[in-house]
Amino acid sequence: MAVSDPTIAIAYLARGAEPQWERAFQRFLASYLSHPAGFPHRLYLLIKGFPSAWAQGRGEDIFSRVPHTKVILEDASLDVGAYRDWASQATEDFICPLNTFSEILGSNWLLNLVSNARRNGIGCVGATGSYESSRGLDPSIPQFPNAHLRSNAFLMRRELFVELTRTLVVSNKLQARLFESGERSLTRQIRQRGLDVLVVGRNGRGYSPLHWPQSDTFRQRTQANLLIADNQTRIYDALDWRAKAAVVGRTWGAYLNADRPIVARKLGNRAALPI
Repeated sequence: MAVSDPTIAIAYLARGAEPQWERAFQRFLASYLSHPAGFPHRLYLLIKGFPSAWAQGRGEDIFSRVPHTKVILEDASLDVGAYRDWASQATEDFICPLNTFSEILGSNWLLNLVSNARRNGIGCVGATGSYESSRGLDPSIPQFPNAHLRSNAFLMRRELFVELTRTLVVSNKLQARLFESGERSLTRQIRQRGLDVLVVGRNGRGYSPLHWPQSDTFRQRTQANLLIADNQTRIYDALDWRAKAAVVGRTWGAYLNADRPIVARKLGNRAALPI
C-alpha cells in the first residue's frame, strides 16, 4: 500500500438472530476467500444477536480461517445502528459495512469501490441503489423516483458517516428504512453537502443515479453486473418473470427504458431526477 493510500475497514455483520445464520456466514466467507479484494484492508467481525454463548462460539469458529478483529455489539439497533456503533470505535479512513446475507461476486471488489470513492466530489459508493419509494409506510418518504443507495455494501469516509449518524435513532425497521430512503436519508444528506453518490458494478464502473437503471445491477434483467449480492438480490433471482416484472416496475418504473436518461440529461441531472 502506498503512503498516500487510505486505510479501509470492512465490517461483516455476524448476527446470530438471523434465520440460517450459519449458512449465511459460510456463504460470505467462501465469497471473501474466493474473490481477492484487491486493496489492503482490515476485516471486522460485528458479533451480535446470538441466542447463547455456545452459538456465538460456533459462529466465531467459522471465521477462524481469516484474520479479523472481533467487536461485540448489542442487538437493539438493527444493522445501521450496529454500523454506527462500530464506526465510532474504528480508526480507518474509509468504512465498508456488509450485512449478514452479503456475498461477494467479483474479484477486486474493494479496489473497485475504493477507486470510485476517491474520485473528486464523491461522498459515497455502493453495490446497489434504487429509485423505489416506500411512501405507503410513511408520508414523509419522498415519492418515486426516490434515488438512494441501499444500506448494504457501501463505502464512504468513516468520519463523514459518524458525523451523519451521531444522533441517529434506529430502534425499528421503519427508522432504518427512513435512514436508507427517507427525506433525511444517507444519500440525501450526502448530496446536500454537494457530493455525489455512485453505484459500482462488477465491471468496476461507477454509475451516477441517473444511470442506475441501465447498470445491470439491482433488480435489472439478470443482475449480471452486480458486485455484492444479498438476500434481496437473491429473492429477485428466484422470482418468476411475472413477479420480476412487478418488482422491476416498483423499483425503476419507466426509467428502465434506455431513452429516459437521454431526456433527463437535457433537463439537467438534479432537476430531472430529484433525490
